[in-house]
Amino acid sequence: MKFIQGQDVSYTALSGRSYKATVIERKMDFKKGLIIKSTSKERDFHYLIEIQKNGSTEKILCAENNLQLLENKKRSVKKAA
Repeated sequence: MKFIQGQDVSYTALSGRSYKATVIERKMDFKKGLIIKSTSKERDFHYLIEIQKNGSTEKILCAENNLQLLENKKRSVKKAA
């Protein structure tokens, strides 16, 4: 698992839209019985994340390939010569 609890990530939904998210739990940390597999097709969930969507928070189970690490871009201050 390449993400850790509390880490800020970017979640890409099936619609293609991306949301800022926070990792709540990893699959290896899940309590027994939390993950329910879909009956229509098998899905492999790796993380429980929390996203901010339309002013409310939402918890989502997702696969690792739906997440990307958010890069903290720091602007470098150029010194005037």
